[in-house]
Amino acid sequence: MDNLVAVVSIISSVVSIILAVFAIWFSRRVEERLKKNFLRLKEIMDTNHERTKEVLANMDSEAAAIKTTVYGSQAELLETLDKMMEKCNISKKK
Repeated sequence: MDNLVAVVSIISSVVSIILAVFAIWFSRRVEERLKKNFLRLKEIMDTNHERTKEVLANMDSEAAAIKTTVYGSQAELLETLDKMMEKCNISKKK
């Protein structure tokens, strides 16, 4: 009976060691995958951040161009209105 207990104990110890080795191996693989995924996510986030900065810069330049166009059109419109008013005043005087 003592021999049987000793054999079962040894087998149990060996199985426990094998399971521990597989658990360590599995956790290292999971850690490597998580690290790769994290680095990939970080790269994507950095790329998106750069694209967002570019889009915002483009929006700023477009807004500046629109303002310039609007202010230029406003000045031209005022000049045209002044000319029309002058013509109307001149034609009424004649």
